[in-house]
Amino acid sequence: MLPTMKIGDKEITRLIVGSNPFTGKSHLNETVDADMRAYFTEEQAFAMLRRCEEAGINAVQSRGSMPVMDLLGRYRAGGGKLQWLAQTGKNLLTFEEELDAMMQYNPAAVCIHGELADDLYLSGQLHKLGDLLDRIRRRNVPAGICAHFRQVLIYAEEQNLKPDYYMASVYNLFEPDRSHDVNPTGERFEDSDVPKMYEVIRRLSAPTIALKILGAGRRCGSQEQVRAAFAEAYASMKPGDGVLVGMFDKYVDQAGLNAAYAAEAIRANG
Repeated sequence: MLPTMKIGDKEITRLIVGSNPFTGKSHLNETVDADMRAYFTEEQAFAMLRRCEEAGINAVQSRGSMPVMDLLGRYRAGGGKLQWLAQTGKNLLTFEEELDAMMQYNPAAVCIHGELADDLYLSGQLHKLGDLLDRIRRRNVPAGICAHFRQVLIYAEEQNLKPDYYMASVYNLFEPDRSHDVNPTGERFEDSDVPKMYEVIRRLSAPTIALKILGAGRRCGSQEQVRAAFAEAYASMKPGDGVLVGMFDKYVDQAGLNAAYAAEAIRANG
């Protein structure tokens, strides 16, 4: 198994597989979305999750939506061992209902959705973060905060909210006043974001999982480029932090390659 990080009382590998490819959310374009949806039958999704386990990964992350929760539930019922890092929905009004549903699938930890935290920042309501963390903790699971805006994470530290973990996108997809690389979903990817988020991650007091380190495919022009992105991530974070990567193994063994790149980078950087 790959080296692990501690989230609450759980040992989570420092490379985690994401679930977006299962639902055809590439953050790239509609062609890739359609390719993912066509490829990931339930059988193929199970095969890739098994490959992740073989490669030394012990956790999968997803939003608590019924299609993905049901898929993961059936995988685990069939003998799959992956722990589930859950993420709430984006709607504050349905927060408790979503928590109720997620608890039926035994999450190892639950994180406030990044877009929900971002919306609270943009609307001047970050003071609600502490209450949301408490509502998760009352379910007796570790509670985390995810964000694309660095300001959300800085606020949580300044207010001493003490989440059990953070999730941080190295690209801010939703900055409203930028225009570079706008994809069909309206998201934005600017490389200048990356070192700024890593600087914040290094200052965070809780274990942190970096996401979008590959720019949703934009940093995957070659395997050397992918390897370099993994090396950059582990070199730029705190010792013991982790990485979340969605994997689409139709064309290459991404689970095996990513696990090898992660192991190499962890050995080099601790």
